[in-house]
Amino acid sequence: MSLRVAMVGLRAPWGAEGGVEQSVGELAPRLAARDIRVTVYCRGRYNPHGTGSRLGVRLVDTPTVYSRSLEALIHTGLAVPRASLAADLVHIHACGPALFAGLPRLAGRACVVTLHGMDWEREKWGATARAFLRSGAWMAGHRATEIIAVSRGLEQFCRQNFPVPVTFVPNGVAPHTPVEWTAGVFPELEPGKYHLFLGRLVPEKEVGTLLRAVARRRPRYPVVITGGGSYTGDYVERLHREAPEGVIFTGPRFGLEKAMLLTHARSFLFPSRVEGLPIALLEAMAAGLPTVVSAIGPNLEVVGDTPGWRLPVGQAEAWAEALHEVEAADPSALAAMGAAGRARVEASFSWNAVVEATRAVYLRAAGRT
Repeated sequence: MSLRVAMVGLRAPWGAEGGVEQSVGELAPRLAARDIRVTVYCRGRYNPHGTGSRLGVRLVDTPTVYSRSLEALIHTGLAVPRASLAADLVHIHACGPALFAGLPRLAGRACVVTLHGMDWEREKWGATARAFLRSGAWMAGHRATEIIAVSRGLEQFCRQNFPVPVTFVPNGVAPHTPVEWTAGVFPELEPGKYHLFLGRLVPEKEVGTLLRAVARRRPRYPVVITGGGSYTGDYVERLHREAPEGVIFTGPRFGLEKAMLLTHARSFLFPSRVEGLPIALLEAMAAGLPTVVSAIGPNLEVVGDTPGWRLPVGQAEAWAEALHEVEAADPSALAAMGAAGRARVEASFSWNAVVEATRAVYLRAAGRT
């Protein structure tokens, strides 16, 4: 009999910005193709497909209250009991939703929790929310059947602090399909003559560092900021107010437009101070872009020993100098950097390996091995 798995804790696998959402959007249909019956419990506002099936995955909209502090908590609190009655295994994503990791076990179901990062370190959360997030991680580490950690740093943290078995399963990345440049889609840009940042506009992404770097030493090519906020409207407005000439905001872009930006950028800029295992960086490397990243553990874990720039968090002068070096570099040298990055992610972060490792965790947790 096929294993029935319910995924909870995300907005929706397709139609919402975010690393967890993107990860589930890639993982769920691949698991469904491997004889896992996957149901994803969604928050209706973000699910353009509604309750039904897509790519072999069943989608179920579940109510919530749409606010920064309550949205995930209420949605998960309503979805987990329902999922526990309908599935053999409940897969909860992220620290906050993991507060409910004990409920499936009470119903006699297995529970797997994926920790995508130390979310309590993110600046957008106040003291109370951070305490809840820490509590969620504790519940995962003491009440779940197994934990999946997406980075080696998270794996080490879990092993040192929790008794529940932990398995390292990184985020994956699909091979990049190049998209031809179409004049008029981004009329202010030229292929090969812009630097790209891709991610949600939240404080821990350190987009302000890029703004200060551009202001200090005007690069020849614009810095393109692609992404939207996440209950961070005031912060996004401040970024727009403070942006110097040479910074272009595109808002969130998906599909062909996002692929076009990745295909034709000169470099990829990723100045974050907090990450789990960054999918945006994986995508940029899959697209063959040379990378300029902050020297934090998760970023270094992704780039490995590939050539590129590793810079201190928040030091605008260092980032300004790196932009100058990228623009002065020979195109063939940049292409070689990008090729090395592409080879690394293809070898170490394929979705096929992620799916097989996740499926093995499921079967073990559910007693099917």
